Amino acid sequence: MAEPNLVLEKTASQFFLQSWNWALRHLLLLLGLAVDIFAVAFAFYSAYWLRFHFHPLLRLIPPPMGHISSWSDYSAIFPVVVLIWVAVLFFGVKIHQEPPLPTEDKIVRILSGSFKATIVVMALSFLSKRYSDSRLLLLMTAPLASLYLTADSAFLNWVRWRILTPLGDKDKLLVIGEGALSDLISQKIARLRHRQILKKPPLSRMEILDLARSENVSDVLLVEADLTQEEMASLAEGLESLGAQMRVVPSLLELRMGEVQVDESLGVPTFYFKHGSLSGENFVIKRIFDILFSASVCILGFIPFVLIAILIKIDSEGPVFFRQKRLGLRRRFFHAFKFRTMVVNAELKLDEMVAAHPARAFFKIKNDPRVTRVGKFLRRFSLDEFPQFLNVLMGDMSVVGPRPLPLRDMDKLKEDFTSAYKKRLSVLPGVTGLWQVSGRSDLSNEQSVALDIFYVEHWSLGLDIKIILKTIPAVLFGKGAY
Repeated sequence: MAEPNLVLEKTASQFFLQSWNWALRHLLLLLGLAVDIFAVAFAFYSAYWLRFHFHPLLRLIPPPMGHISSWSDYSAIFPVVVLIWVAVLFFGVKIHQEPPLPTEDKIVRILSGSFKATIVVMALSFLSKRYSDSRLLLLMTAPLASLYLTADSAFLNWVRWRILTPLGDKDKLLVIGEGALSDLISQKIARLRHRQILKKPPLSRMEILDLARSENVSDVLLVEADLTQEEMASLAEGLESLGAQMRVVPSLLELRMGEVQVDESLGVPTFYFKHGSLSGENFVIKRIFDILFSASVCILGFIPFVLIAILIKIDSEGPVFFRQKRLGLRRRFFHAFKFRTMVVNAELKLDEMVAAHPARAFFKIKNDPRVTRVGKFLRRFSLDEFPQFLNVLMGDMSVVGPRPLPLRDMDKLKEDFTSAYKKRLSVLPGVTGLWQVSGRSDLSNEQSVALDIFYVEHWSLGLDIKIILKTIPAVLFGKGAY
């Protein structure tokens, strides 16, 4: 049977609505370009004022030869600097795209773009022999621009949700699949206010196409689909003719495919297994970041930590800190620090609790009777984990990485997931991790392990920053924490 002409089946109202949404998206793109130009220009001028007119900085770091530059000395390179910055942000790191980036992803791209633009500007300043340009001014532009661009991003989000979105129509996302994974993905996507979710059980190819056309969806997400490769390819072509995008959620096995790389160095395409990316210079970069970040947390959090210690002592008998033996990098044992959240004899009752709740490999239950009153509050907002920043400074842990599980859970992990057990121990355990920001204790053992392995195989400093930014709302809302 011949396939229906899906292009011709698109109604006039659907075509008009898509064109209207297209116009609104490009209007927002132009507005984004305008505010980027303003933010970078303002950042450059702010850096100039701080360098040459902010007296505390002038006394701390006097200009060479005591020369105070006037604005006219920089007016010539001012438009060039702004142009370079906007080009890097717009075309290099692409901070504006549709659908819009999540907040933490956009902040990471802004930071990356600021670093790259600063390198380009300083290199051009040197090559053009403008040796009198203040290198400090050019460096100070980066953090100021990052701050202003982040504020502008919040403004653009307000314009999108409060002004432009009501004028248009939310992008409809058709989710195909059932079960816990489908529910979890739908809940996460529901947080994106520009998305309207339609959730359906597994359907045939033609049923998906008919539904996509009648509901005018912009994306189809296949979480679970009983389709052959030919049907998948045909479905993608049909959706493309309707102006919709097909997306597929990878299985747990496919998450491991990050290890497989294509190589043509032998003259023919071959596959090889890539080892973890956390070695050599990457390990050094991550370690420097860990020390700076952890030292900042310990200094800024000193007074709150003292108050927590006082509350623990008032609430129940026992020490303030809880030390437990954990397995770290390359099977090296260390003692992880935590604020004590349980009664002093909690470890003696562990076997009894495990016998009563045998289902989970990684033992953690809601309403654990061993947890103290203050402990419930600390666990809800993960405040009990903060002493582990001391472990980071000592070199036993990292800020981001697979969580250091108790030895009993590690034995169970080795029994059920042998390869994952070895992969986990190839990096430093972390204070927070990918599965902590993806559902925490609500995830299954398989999902938690798969996310840990994905992190090890796809590490980057940007991914660490993204996980840290996602940890903040996860901690504040306490979802999946107990």
